[in-house]
Amino acid sequence: MPPPDDHRRWIDARDRALRDPEGWLSLVALHWLRDGETVITASGDASDRCVVLDGAVASPAVRVTLDADGRVTATIAPGLDATLGGDPIPQATPVALRDDRNGPSSVLRFGRLHLTHIHRQHRAALRIRDREAPTLVNFRGVERFPYDPDFVIYARFEPAAADATIPITLITEHVEDHPIAGTLVFKVDGREHRLVAEKSGDSLFVVFGDATNRRTDDTATYGGGRFLTVPMPKADGVTTLDFNRAVNPPCAFTPFATCPTPPESNRLPVAVLAGERRAH
Repeated sequence: MPPPDDHRRWIDARDRALRDPEGWLSLVALHWLRDGETVITASGDASDRCVVLDGAVASPAVRVTLDADGRVTATIAPGLDATLGGDPIPQATPVALRDDRNGPSSVLRFGRLHLTHIHRQHRAALRIRDREAPTLVNFRGVERFPYDPDFVIYARFEPAAADATIPITLITEHVEDHPIAGTLVFKVDGREHRLVAEKSGDSLFVVFGDATNRRTDDTATYGGGRFLTVPMPKADGVTTLDFNRAVNPPCAFTPFATCPTPPESNRLPVAVLAGERRAH
């Protein structure tokens, strides 16, 4: 069955997002900061004090400092033009890099690079993107299962208690407690299944695994599970799970992301032959 027009438009939007030069495919480094100074440079030996990006920057380009109070600043080398939040910044003068705990990180751009300060597991890190990253330049699209209307499934939403959380293991093996919005209850081939969902903006967000994660043939999906965005339930408590829109997490495309993996309760015993297949 050919996909409906709205699904074709959704695929087009998804593919554009993957090809965004400042999206996940351009990610080339995730560097955990230690107190003191870290150098971003084009040559030398990479270490916990030195990020080497051969060919992408001058040498040295940026010095990043984490102080004892957790503040992160960046100092641009003389002769290098850079912007912070779109505004030019002075050379050889430290500028503060806001992290992402209370909103989007401030974005430092220099050359073809894009640098942000993120905070995970009580630690500061640098996330660096390159508009000419091989993962982006060589991207040829993502394979998908054929559209299957049988994987558009009605689900009943059971709200969680206001303070309910669930432990989520990240791909880095760190564990975080995530707030739960509720549980989605649905049937596949007459059998009832349940998925725990978080709230994400005006939608629900699900990280799930299924039997295809363990396959090695052309029906294999990413071993770390997939993501699914679900509309908020209507007044009758019913919503729709469209597994044709199940997507690979960023970690399927780059080793420098910090994705959540499915909790045990979200590992379905059935094969969901819909949505994105394993990325290559």
